[in-house]
Amino acid sequence: MKNRILILTVLAATLFACSSDSMINDDNEVVNLKAEKKAVERPFKIKKAQGTFNIFPGDGVSCSALVLNAPGEGNVTHLGRSTLFEEWCWSGAADDLGTRSLIISAANGDELWATPSEVEFTSDFTFEEVTIIDGGTGRFANATGEFTEFVEIVNGDESGLFGTYSLRAVGTITY
Repeated sequence: MKNRILILTVLAATLFACSSDSMINDDNEVVNLKAEKKAVERPFKIKKAQGTFNIFPGDGVSCSALVLNAPGEGNVTHLGRSTLFEEWCWSGAADDLGTRSLIISAANGDELWATPSEVEFTSDFTFEEVTIIDGGTGRFANATGEFTEFVEIVNGDESGLFGTYSLRAVGTITY
C-alpha cells in the first residue's frame, strides 16, 4: 500500500513539475512549445471619435514648415474606449504628405500604431485618409492592416489653425 501511494505521489509530482511552455533543444536553445496564435484578419472600426487639432509653425529642425497635433478619443474595435493622437510634420511641398503618425491607446495600455498614407479632400471641411496599420504594443505588436478615416472639421477658427473634428473609420486589422 505504501509503494502504491509513493508511486502515485511521484507520478503526480512529475506531471505537475513538467511544463509545456518551453524546452531546450539539441543546440541548447530554449524553444517555446506553446503554439503562437495564428494572426487573423478582422474588421476594424473607429466609431464616434472626436478631438481637437492645432496647427503651428515647425521649429525648422525637427519639422521645417507646419506641425499638426490632433488628440482625440473614441470607440475602437478590439481596443474599446481609446485615445487617439495624430501628429503630422509637413515640409511645405505641395506633393509631399510629410511625416505622419497615429497612435491609438487602449485603456489597458496596448497601443496600435498607424501611418496615414493618402488624403483626399471631399469638401472644404471633410476628407478621407487611407491609414496603414504598422504594429503596436501588447497584442498588437505585429498587427497589420488598413483602414479609411472619414474626417469632418466641426469647428475651426477663422485662421484654420485650431478647432475640433469628428471621425469614423472602417477597414481591417490582422493580429
